Amino acid sequence: MKLIRAYIRVERADEVLDALTQEGILNATLTHVLAVGPNLDPDQSKVSMEFGRRVNRMVKLELICPDRDEAKMVEVIRRSACTGQPGDGVVAVQNLNRLVKIRSGAESTEAL
Repeated sequence: MKLIRAYIRVERADEVLDALTQEGILNATLTHVLAVGPNLDPDQSKVSMEFGRRVNRMVKLELICPDRDEAKMVEVIRRSACTGQPGDGVVAVQNLNRLVKIRSGAESTEAL
């Protein structure tokens, strides 16, 4: 099992979710985040009074998939999130040791 995290532009979130839905991924988690660093989109970044530096609003998308779907999911996210501009984001993949569904106790892919 893989845990895939993608940090993408807010305005690309709908396209990414639509592309994932077409591939059969129906469950994901979205969180609004602020990105800092040298790879910000200069047209989208704003000075944060709270942090005293430039930030970009982004979405963190998280999903879990079987190992066999990892490459396909990464490519779907990359393709649908890409604008070709600085600040498009990144995709990170981690091994997931165990997944347990709270309601039923089902484990691994049965918990998806």
